Amino acid sequence: MCCFPAGSSNCSAAVRQKEKMVYKIHSHAQIQALQARSDELGHSNEHMLVKLVSLESVRIACESYELLCPLMMESSWKCPELEILSVVAGLSLEIQKLEHHLLPQLMVQEAKLERGALEAILLVKNSAIKLLHLNKCFKEALGISRFEEDPVTNHVDLLSILLKDMAVPVLENNCGGDWLKPRVPMLVQQVTHVLEIPVRFCYSDE
Repeated sequence: MCCFPAGSSNCSAAVRQKEKMVYKIHSHAQIQALQARSDELGHSNEHMLVKLVSLESVRIACESYELLCPLMMESSWKCPELEILSVVAGLSLEIQKLEHHLLPQLMVQEAKLERGALEAILLVKNSAIKLLHLNKCFKEALGISRFEEDPVTNHVDLLSILLKDMAVPVLENNCGGDWLKPRVPMLVQQVTHVLEIPVRFCYSDE
């Protein structure tokens, strides 16, 4: 039984399973659709299971969490992947901080490293450490080992290494602005790439 009208693009999102409605999410748009019909669905499916399968990007995870979390709190619906989404949202926020604030600040600095640039580099190093921690939490939540492949975790690990490799030599006074300048645009590209990677929240049968 589908909770959307015939012909709706969201019709395949919900299926009935063992007397319980299961709403499968594969995109941010499906979360928006769920929010739009939450009152109607809540009356007829009090104990609906919301299964988060995937999202189109790391970038959208913050907005998805902001929509989905209140829906779960205000109803008796359950979403087992909500905690994992909160971790990805944290990753997204930290990476977007690099994208919008820290790395642009370094790009406009002159070759001579002054106080503002050094503070930004210190924050970049802190971001590298935080990303490693959040990425570890994401791996554990997914239940994957360090030998298994996941596009998000692999690229976040790489990004963390690149950030640290850029920040540490400057903070230890081994490299200056001339060394730093060509490396920042490459990091900006890597940050953008990570934010656009699709996210999977489970690797079992969908």
